[in-house]
Amino acid sequence: MEPTQANVLSIDVLQRFRVALIRCQEELAAALAEADSEVDRAVAWVERDRILHWRQRVQRLSEEVNDARSALFRKQTVTSSKDSKPSVVDEKKALERAKAMLEDAERRGQRSRSWASALPRDQSLYKGGVAALATIVDRDLPAAIQALERMSVALERYGRDQAPDLEKLLDQPGATDAASMRRAGDADPPPSQEPQP
Repeated sequence: MEPTQANVLSIDVLQRFRVALIRCQEELAAALAEADSEVDRAVAWVERDRILHWRQRVQRLSEEVNDARSALFRKQTVTSSKDSKPSVVDEKKALERAKAMLEDAERRGQRSRSWASALPRDQSLYKGGVAALATIVDRDLPAAIQALERMSVALERYGRDQAPDLEKLLDQPGATDAASMRRAGDADPPPSQEPQP
């Protein structure tokens, strides 16, 4: 595998990118938490509030239908002084309206129960679908942010360190022979001055 090369022109760009990743991580984490909360709230609303609401509404409308039937029956059994039957048009309309409202409430109650049984499965599917994004937010982005910080520190340290000054190295004691050798073009070092055993 060939080593990769980097063409870093500005360490500041790495720091700005790191800050952008931190902001991205925070915003994604907040969005995921908010979406998770909304889904949980929707499931709870359907399971608790809507089912109870429609159950109570059906009971109340059933009573209204019974009251409208009773009113219609009473009106039909009453005779006026002229031996004619009074008009029951209003009572029939009230009964039909009460029946229609009861049917609508029953339909909505049934739909709420259907949603209440389907929503937990859909909630699990949603959570499974965003699990990869949650992993990126919880694990991958922090690792990338730390890697960028390490890169920036290493590049700053590398940029601060000065390359060795060859003039100063050559001017040190004991380096003059090597310096004269390099200037003279000798490839072999001079023989050692120590006696041979």
